Amino acid sequence: MSTGTSFYHATSSSGDSFESNNSSFNEHNATLLRKPQQMMQQVGGVSSHKKPVLTMEPHYILKPLRLTHLHQKTSHHDYNGAKDGLKDKTKVYRGVREIAFYEALAFASRLSHLIASCMEPDSNSLATEGKSIGYISSCHHNIFRPSVSSFPGAYSSNGGTRSIVKRVKDFCTSADSWNRLAFLVAHCAGDEAVMSEFKSYNETCTTLATTMISLNKMSAFTPDYYGVVDLQNFNTNEHLQTTTASLSHPHLILGNITSNFRHPNIIDIKMGTQAYEPAAPESKQRREIQKYTKQAEFGLRIVGMRVYDKVTDDYICKGKIFGTSLMTKDQVIGALQTFFRLDGDSSKTLCPSEIDGIMRQLTQIRDWFENSNSEIAFYAGSILIAYEGDATSSTASEPPAVKMIDFAHVCRKQGGDEGYLKGVKTLLAMLHEIRNTMP
Repeated sequence: MSTGTSFYHATSSSGDSFESNNSSFNEHNATLLRKPQQMMQQVGGVSSHKKPVLTMEPHYILKPLRLTHLHQKTSHHDYNGAKDGLKDKTKVYRGVREIAFYEALAFASRLSHLIASCMEPDSNSLATEGKSIGYISSCHHNIFRPSVSSFPGAYSSNGGTRSIVKRVKDFCTSADSWNRLAFLVAHCAGDEAVMSEFKSYNETCTTLATTMISLNKMSAFTPDYYGVVDLQNFNTNEHLQTTTASLSHPHLILGNITSNFRHPNIIDIKMGTQAYEPAAPESKQRREIQKYTKQAEFGLRIVGMRVYDKVTDDYICKGKIFGTSLMTKDQVIGALQTFFRLDGDSSKTLCPSEIDGIMRQLTQIRDWFENSNSEIAFYAGSILIAYEGDATSSTASEPPAVKMIDFAHVCRKQGGDEGYLKGVKTLLAMLHEIRNTMP
């Protein structure tokens, strides 16, 4: 590994690169390296055995990736009676899984830009989506048409001048082309094995296209993603260095959704009816259930929150213990009212338009789960909500931010994630109840 801070560059989930999002990136690169510091606004994932989230100017966060390798020893918490010696496999490479998911979001976004540039806009969103699936699928169906490599120059600007004889000769000398031709003949002849393989191939392409479209829609609900940085050999005298080497202390580079606010009020809500993967050991499942016995009933749990108090110019902070003490619906609503400064002091009351904005974004997330997600579950994932806590601040007009975070335990699950959806619906219902008490 090279010395200094290694940096793996990625296109952001919004379709822009790290540099293009920041035209002066190279100029303030060294400044960025001098200023990573612990994120004071962190409200979730705070624990003595976890590395803290870092902030990096001007508006990024560095989230530590938790990498557990197969050869590493696990604590006694990862064992289950007679199953001593068996590790919690859901912890292995969870950091890699989170990187992979963000990369998939970024790829889906780039792919959507490609599709948009190759297709005419359609007023019917369903028709457009159908065309997108067809377009992506067609990109893989080289079986029925010779590739560019089979006809060198045939598709170039001067390709039309090539003789038919030369093109046929090129085709005849291409083993790849003969393979495609043989496949096509077998398919037309009704060969059952070939037809079955092609059907499977076609279904896979369609599934891939559908997943990419779904992920592209979801990317609107996640923080921007810029890549991975390694802080092992941190040196303030060196610039970020692009690398493909293994990472010792990797951190995700994400957009800081609180950076637009001067005094952000933040709440981290763990979503879903269960906070563990189905493959987790029974001991792990029991521990997670015992943490908060109402998780399955509500589909959510408040992990932590920070609320700005203008009188003291400080924050009121609530942590995990507070969240797990909320055993009734009214208690959870009361906690949300505290977050939204609806505690009886009219001078602190949240502007109705802010809670309306939060509800609109949650409704979009609900709609995505209901209409676009049929194969992904987000175990132990959270929703992060932030808005300006000082009504007199110059940033008070900034719209609230609602983002899905924490994807270390994302899994494929047929039918989607009903547990997460239940949590979103519960949260929306509680916010509706709160909103109805406001003018």
